[in-house]
Amino acid sequence: MRAVIFGASGLLGRSVLHAFGDVAVTGTGLSRTAGGLVRVDATSAAGVGRLLGRDGPDVVVNCVGERRPDVWAASPGDARGRNVEAARLIAEGAARCGARLLHLSSDYVFDGTAAPYRPGSLPNPLNAYGRWKLRAEQAVRAACPGAVILRLPVLYGPVQFAGETNLTEIARRLGAGGPVELDDVCVRYPTHVDEAAEVCRRLAGALVEGRRLGPVVHWSAEQGFTKYRMGVLIARRFGLSARIRAGATDAAGERPVDCRLDCQGLPEVLGPVRRRLFSEEFPPVVEPWLLARPAASREGA
Repeated sequence: MRAVIFGASGLLGRSVLHAFGDVAVTGTGLSRTAGGLVRVDATSAAGVGRLLGRDGPDVVVNCVGERRPDVWAASPGDARGRNVEAARLIAEGAARCGARLLHLSSDYVFDGTAAPYRPGSLPNPLNAYGRWKLRAEQAVRAACPGAVILRLPVLYGPVQFAGETNLTEIARRLGAGGPVELDDVCVRYPTHVDEAAEVCRRLAGALVEGRRLGPVVHWSAEQGFTKYRMGVLIARRFGLSARIRAGATDAAGERPVDCRLDCQGLPEVLGPVRRRLFSEEFPPVVEPWLLARPAASREGA
């Protein structure tokens, strides 16, 4: 099997690229191309077409996307391009070269009022990010009808900068030592990127083998936390003195309250997948970003 991973420089893409290490794989990036990644602008039809024409992959995985609100605000056109236009171009390219396509989407296509959401549940996004993700799904279906769309919740794992995940950004704020207000209304299901990447690798294998999959599948961790609850866990684990207040800031920002995904049917297709418990996995992820943590706390951690 030969694979191409678009967006392999991002949080999920890096883990997906590693998970495909047992096959011939090409990873792409745009501004970050260290480690042998090929520079490709996924919003360029010519760039996408050249790579797929050269490599002739059996399967394409699209991890391209922009989730950071500050980027939406600063450059909405670019953010929309990376979430929608890139999805369409990659899907068209995969269809032209006869490759199977796995497209990554988000639980934010739902409004959070009727969890758990099955793959066939009616999307109703509340904010721009969710609308972009839904439009990307629609573009993928139109351009590559045989594609499989995998919806995922918020992810965490080893990052290159604190703002790459909500979890490490929370840790950075807590480590600074001042008062922190965190949303205690909207529930997330933080899923480790390596777990999500294993699911991607197995789905890609199933696609290439011709196993029957629905057009949309879901994967998610089972434990739900608000940002406030995540912050409390971090503070307790590392003995932080930060003052954490429970707030409702995310609910006021048109974010869904609970988008829990129903993924009961997927293990029947993929077989058992290692479930990573948030309570066990978060400490090494956040520890590098606790900037103001005193030495005594380090010794007691």
